[in-house]
Amino acid sequence: MGIVIVSTYPDKKSISQIAHIVVERKLAACVNYTKINSIYSWKGKIEDAEEFLALFKTTAKSKQQLKEIIAKSHPYEVPEIIELKMDGVSIPYMKWLEESTLGSKPEKRNNSSKRRNS
Repeated sequence: MGIVIVSTYPDKKSISQIAHIVVERKLAACVNYTKINSIYSWKGKIEDAEEFLALFKTTAKSKQQLKEIIAKSHPYEVPEIIELKMDGVSIPYMKWLEESTLGSKPEKRNNSSKRRNS
């Protein structure tokens, strides 16, 4: 099953660093991020800040390790880590997602070259 982990980061440098790490480690197949404006309550005050919204695309098999590395490396005191299950994902996209993460399915081996003598 495909999973999207949503998080926000304070700047481009922090999201870019973690995105490269998790894609290299095959914990996410892709990380999309974009600049957003957020209004939220924090420690009794209303904050209005620019942030970067990140969408980490992964699989059910890789999601726990991904969430752990996000939590450990996140610059925020209380990081946003939201898991969304993908529904209605196209077969080619899901295949790419599985092949690009630790959630990959083992390829079937073609044993046609190994013939038995009968």
